[in-house]
Amino acid sequence: MGAFGIWVVLCVSAGSAQDAPATNPGAPATQPRQGRAGGDFEGGTRPLLGKITAVHEGSMEITKPDGGVVVVKLTNQTVYRKDRADAKLTDFKVGEVVMVRGDQNPDHSVTAKLVGGRTGGPGGGMMWSGGGTLGKDYVVGEVKAVDPPKLTVLRTDGVTQTLELNENSSLRRGRESITMADIQVGDHLMARGAPQNDMFVPKDVLVVSAEQWKQMQEMGAQFNGPKTAGSEASAPKPQEQPH
Repeated sequence: MGAFGIWVVLCVSAGSAQDAPATNPGAPATQPRQGRAGGDFEGGTRPLLGKITAVHEGSMEITKPDGGVVVVKLTNQTVYRKDRADAKLTDFKVGEVVMVRGDQNPDHSVTAKLVGGRTGGPGGGMMWSGGGTLGKDYVVGEVKAVDPPKLTVLRTDGVTQTLELNENSSLRRGRESITMADIQVGDHLMARGAPQNDMFVPKDVLVVSAEQWKQMQEMGAQFNGPKTAGSEASAPKPQEQPH
């Protein structure tokens, strides 16, 4: 899949971690509410994404894909999530990619309500998919054909693969549950599942908006160079996924 694909999954997973209630029985009763309340960064739904370039007492510095640096203020209300589990500030290191949700301050710093990431950042493997191999354990790419219950997807590595949904497949667009009728040619998606009878059967399908997909491509290019997997300019000629 390459670093770009991992970037995509990181961004979505960190956001999903925010929405999921904390399962740690020892966590304070208010902690899940604190983590979910943040979806408002810059008055909307867009989180702050970037690499940690410095960690201080009560704050960290995040370098965005465009090179800008943002000071993130940390409080005793900040919730930390890493590798799909509760975490603490000391679990985050300089050089790791994180997503931050919180409130922007007049000085353009951000007071974090949630800091999410995974071990190793873009090179460390998959978070949303739980790891594995592109085409076998997960599929990321653009929908090229819809023929219920099948979807034809041009993956980020340029390979065309067919997905076959069943009654156990869960479909979402952002936070909303959808049906296959809501998926259109040109949509971008991420699917987690497994092969069954020479066909990839997804367990979870997440449709990503065009704006989010573009942002993820730009982030991948900024962090990993202009020729990242999934960019249209560098994608190899489409070919059918071998069975």
